[in-house]
Amino acid sequence: MPIAIRFQHISGGFLRKQILALLMLVPALVFAESVVEVISVYNRPASEIQPLLLPMLEESDHIVANGDTLIVKTTPERLATITKLIGKLDSPLTNLQISVIQSQETTAEQLNAGVRFDVAVPWQRLDHTKSRGDAYYNQSRGNNTNKNTQIIRTTDGATAYIKAGSVVPITNYQVYRDGYGYPYENRSTQLVEATTGFAVTPKLIGEQVNLEVSPWSDHYSGKGQFQTQSAETSIRVNLGEWVDLGGVAETGQSSNNGGLNYNQQFSQNNLHILVKVDIVN
Repeated sequence: MPIAIRFQHISGGFLRKQILALLMLVPALVFAESVVEVISVYNRPASEIQPLLLPMLEESDHIVANGDTLIVKTTPERLATITKLIGKLDSPLTNLQISVIQSQETTAEQLNAGVRFDVAVPWQRLDHTKSRGDAYYNQSRGNNTNKNTQIIRTTDGATAYIKAGSVVPITNYQVYRDGYGYPYENRSTQLVEATTGFAVTPKLIGEQVNLEVSPWSDHYSGKGQFQTQSAETSIRVNLGEWVDLGGVAETGQSSNNGGLNYNQQFSQNNLHILVKVDIVN
């Protein structure tokens, strides 16, 4: 608030010095009106709330995110407004359940129409996941098709990861000739992960949810054949509705070394990645 002082017929050097000293104290008095408050948040990280508050601050206001607390420096009048806004932004996170199916045959239209997706194996609890909450994985494979079902629970805005699979030993063969021209074979074995999983970040927007999802599927079918599928996309979907993220080419490669002969074969299949998001308690 601007302060105006008029000098009217002031005489005497001592009085003038007192007034000048008073003027020098005015900035300090204004600064003294600021207060510093530490406000705890309980549902969301302070670093997530801080950027939302910055446009609401005055030039003299400051706010710092520190773990689960916000350190606010402002005037007493504005502190009440900022505290109320923080309370609204620190709303409880919504729990979400994300289902992903990777299949060569099943479509989103069939699932939304109520066609049951049969699963041959019982649900199994995963002990090693990087997600918040419970994660479950299920996989069903036929002789000629590949169907994987994955379900994970996470919270609004949190990235979740899930994977399951096994480590497969792959044997490599190399044929050399010795100094006399006779062939000899060198054999080595390496362990390769064959996993199925996905990383996903859901963000609620009313009755819809925006998904950033990166699923993958590695499958070792034996005889040197290793198949890999992966994708990365961002899409907005309706809650409780299956959508197709698009077909992704799954390519495989097999090789056979017999003596000095080297044979290589390629195969390709198209898997569809289907996803559905539901709100859970």
